[in-house]
Amino acid sequence: MGLLTLALPVDPTPSAAAVAAVGTSTTTATSTTTTTTGLTGSTGSTGCHRSASAPLPVAPGRSGTLSLNQGTVTGTYALTVPPTYNKNQPAPLIFLFHGDGDNPGDFSAKTNFPAQGARAGDLVVVPQNQGPEVGFQYSGRGTDATFVNSLINALMRSYCVNQRAVFTSGFSSGAAFAILYACAHQSQIRAIATVAVDYQLGCTRPEPLLALHGTADPAVTYQNNTIGSQLPGIKLDANSVKGTVRNMADWVKLDRCRPKTPTVTRIGSQVSRSRWLSCAPGTSVTFYTISGGGHEWPGAKVTTGVGFTTQQISANTLIINFFHSFT
Repeated sequence: MGLLTLALPVDPTPSAAAVAAVGTSTTTATSTTTTTTGLTGSTGSTGCHRSASAPLPVAPGRSGTLSLNQGTVTGTYALTVPPTYNKNQPAPLIFLFHGDGDNPGDFSAKTNFPAQGARAGDLVVVPQNQGPEVGFQYSGRGTDATFVNSLINALMRSYCVNQRAVFTSGFSSGAAFAILYACAHQSQIRAIATVAVDYQLGCTRPEPLLALHGTADPAVTYQNNTIGSQLPGIKLDANSVKGTVRNMADWVKLDRCRPKTPTVTRIGSQVSRSRWLSCAPGTSVTFYTISGGGHEWPGAKVTTGVGFTTQQISANTLIINFFHSFT
């Protein structure tokens, strides 16, 4: 996984093998419609009404690398389909955004998130960033966001998607984009989960959040810090940016949680969980602090960034379970 731009150089993690838990295929998806579907309306997308004999871009129980060509919007992404996929049962759709300098194949293999999400019944899509930048743009309305819009439309036409269960997640700069995109499309994204970045980046109404962050993260520090960043909305003053504790306070305020102090539970010697459950209807805020944790994906079995990786929790399991609590 790459690191957040302007915090540290791009992580030179070597390429990892493709995810072994599911098969692979390569296909191309072409479509022309550009409208989007929000949280209102029927649960099942138009893909629920496709003929049973119509071929799917990626078959159930498989993973594929696909290209999307939709007018001027083109790009590539990886899609993993649950082995239990049923066109009569709307499935949750999870977006997973990689960090700077990474790609869908390596990121999927390092985290094993798509395979685990598919086993849990989720459609998991890992887009490649589309612009010239080394990672996803720091914008919920830019080229990358436009690609995600088109991708959601295409997937909802091809698959039976639960339109009220579309989620964004990510690591490092991908986590920032997960927040930015969700905040710019709150009528469409049901909840957000992030690792290593947890700023409140423009949401204007309550939105569920799960965040994980290590106290020894050298790239996006847990403490208030003086590291420069391109990210909007994080400045404390001209010389410093918000640390994680201040960021969580922003989410608690947004979600109107009462009381503002969380219930804290020690999960292990390295991990504590802070939860705010009495929040605006349909929302909650949950935060995992990894003592001594680096710029890493908790539970990953390979090096994914910089620093210590705890094995006392699995970011995959926590994120999947969190999203399922809103389906």
